[in-house]
Amino acid sequence: MQAHNHKESCNEHKLQAGLNRIAKGKYAEDAASRYIVKELGWDIVDRNWRCKAGEIDLVARDGEWLVFIEVRSRSAAGSRFGSAREAISPRKQHQVRKLAELYMYSKRLTEVRIRCDAIVVTLESTVNKVDYSYHLEHIRQAF
Repeated sequence: MQAHNHKESCNEHKLQAGLNRIAKGKYAEDAASRYIVKELGWDIVDRNWRCKAGEIDLVARDGEWLVFIEVRSRSAAGSRFGSAREAISPRKQHQVRKLAELYMYSKRLTEVRIRCDAIVVTLESTVNKVDYSYHLEHIRQAF
């Protein structure tokens, strides 16, 4: 009976960690969206665009450019998985480029200049149970 309870608490811990990861990811995407609109003055065209091949975090309009943005977050305390910037692997870069092509095709967009940027959000600390202090790094033409 005790082992069963321990397993349940481990599963509850994994569920809580997963929810925490999702919440942090959403917080980072929200921070990136605010930055794009308020600081850069760009328009958000799409957010969390999905197809069978994956998801594009943000699509924005920067003048004549259609910008596909990969948002990555990590905690400042460090992660055993590396920094947020390191998390944009060559495989992920290829996937974002492929998704950009699929997006263009699905929206019937031609003759549009495109680029792929990355926004890296490092979550510094929890201000309260909802907000974080964070550092945001925008990498233009990241890949």
